[in-house]
Amino acid sequence: MDESLLTRRWKADDFWAETYDRLYFTATGKLEETDEHIQFFHWDSDGRIKFSRKDLEPPVWLGYKANTLGVTSQADALNHTFADVAVAVALRVAAIDDDWTVQAAVGAGTANDGRWDNLHALYPTAAVDFAREMNIGTLHLGLSLDGNRNLFPRYPWPYLEVESRFGTRLDVLWGFPKTEFVFRPFKPIILSLQWSFVEDASARIEGDLGSGLSLFAEVSRHVDGFHLRHEERLREFFVSSAVELGFRWVTKYMDVSLTVGYAFGQRIFTGNDLLDRTPVSSVENLPFIGLTFPSTFWAAPFSSGVPR
Repeated sequence: MDESLLTRRWKADDFWAETYDRLYFTATGKLEETDEHIQFFHWDSDGRIKFSRKDLEPPVWLGYKANTLGVTSQADALNHTFADVAVAVALRVAAIDDDWTVQAAVGAGTANDGRWDNLHALYPTAAVDFAREMNIGTLHLGLSLDGNRNLFPRYPWPYLEVESRFGTRLDVLWGFPKTEFVFRPFKPIILSLQWSFVEDASARIEGDLGSGLSLFAEVSRHVDGFHLRHEERLREFFVSSAVELGFRWVTKYMDVSLTVGYAFGQRIFTGNDLLDRTPVSSVENLPFIGLTFPSTFWAAPFSSGVPR
């Protein structure tokens, strides 16, 4: 859980919560060093919940993430479910001279390898944000602590982000540790790029086919870390890159994407963070199928979401 709990704008809709779920299931492959079988099931979920449906600047809201990695393998050390689950509460603290808005969040989580009683897997999460509207967009300055961050997890990081819109064609979130671009060069094409320090990144192109259908292609890289049982601070990291092609269908009540793809460059490491890691194993390239559904929830049915 990072500073986006505070910096991400609430959508201009009438709703209780916004959620994002992505899951994918790989074919069975082999660990390259041992030829032992392995298969992955990922389910990454996060969202925000507010207590007033019509309030687009709520005084208090909740955030959560529940990222799970189910591993089926002949290697006993890997044959279980890994989970990174966290909850946080956020609030608007104050306004300074009508120019700056101060927000804060605090929470806790656990990143474990199936042992939910592992106290070493517990971690804190917190952030404080100073936001100001400027000619170039919205400026965010602050500090963010993520106790399961892939690099220096025990220390808060400063961040600086500027959210800008240039006409109807370009939206930019630029700064550190996260940068995002959404570019609409011409209808019906949308290009998006995302990068998050240290190793997470993605690039996507999407074309509108009409009637709520679109076709997209995406390439991405992602790192997940989980504490190992009986090892105190030692974590296991799963590094993976993927290329995928999919269809997206958006209606008044639904936003769902179905993809087929190929996971490559899959590596497993152990260490305290990504600067102090020891290779464990490599996994052969694997095809996968995936499903993504971002949503905003009303009092009754849910409305369609937008790409994150």
